[in-house]
Amino acid sequence: MVVLRKSSLLASVAMCGALLLASCGDDDNAPTPTPTDSPTPSPTPTETPTPTATDFDFAKDFEASVSNTSYIYAYFTPAGEAEVFNGSSRFTGLGSVNYAASPNTVAYSAPDSTEIRNFAAADLESAAADIRTYRKGAEGLVMELPFEHILRVSYERVDAYVRETVAGDLRSNRVTLFFNSVTTSDAITTNLSYTGSAQVVGGKPGETAPETYSSPTATLTVAASDKKVSGTIQIVTVSGGTTTVVAEIPISATLTDKNVLSGDIKDTARGFTGKYIGSLAGPNREEAFVIFELIHTDGRRLLGSFIAN
Repeated sequence: MVVLRKSSLLASVAMCGALLLASCGDDDNAPTPTPTDSPTPSPTPTETPTPTATDFDFAKDFEASVSNTSYIYAYFTPAGEAEVFNGSSRFTGLGSVNYAASPNTVAYSAPDSTEIRNFAAADLESAAADIRTYRKGAEGLVMELPFEHILRVSYERVDAYVRETVAGDLRSNRVTLFFNSVTTSDAITTNLSYTGSAQVVGGKPGETAPETYSSPTATLTVAASDKKVSGTIQIVTVSGGTTTVVAEIPISATLTDKNVLSGDIKDTARGFTGKYIGSLAGPNREEAFVIFELIHTDGRRLLGSFIAN
């Protein structure tokens, strides 16, 4: 098992300047980012063009690739202690997935590495129409299909790691959202509405436990009159039956001619700032997604993705 040290990650950051660590090439010995001082905007999400929409059906073969819709996060378990949040970041570049139904195999490639992560039928842990989970030793893969046109793929790996002289295990997760692009050229003549929920991770590095944060159902709307996207995504904690809003992501953006939205996050009341970027998806704008990243003045970081239809 490879032993990773934080000093090697910091050296990678120095080499890459202000770029996100995870976009610095294919160093598989650096599975978690050292956060930049502020969320870094990434280029437009771009699905690799295909003649027809990909049918993300686990009963059929499919393959897809996409640029700039990936992120990474990690949790650290010091020897003999509880697991805590370690770091998170978005990254740019191309991600790909190749799925075969029978015999069942999955090959996933994240933007920060040339390595292909392969899983076979023997690695399948659980299967349903909307989710499949694979496990192979210290590696795992989850494929989630909340609706029809956006597939979230999460690859997990556990490595021995040293964080600030403390030895333990690092559980890193690379996530990519694959989606079908909008192909219709028809104008938006009636308001559009998208309802869904977000996957959210984060906290203060070295302190926050996993699954501390969640996100309730939210709705985004697109106005036909000016193509303005609006809505609010909340991030909350739940303790003893009490729900507390930790951060709010106010979405207020105008769709580009490629059906992309982006903007700044300013939750002044709670001390969070950040960036979001997303896109409508599906040939006829059936679905939408948003990837967001926030930071707080006290060092907390929140990262996640919202998928809706």
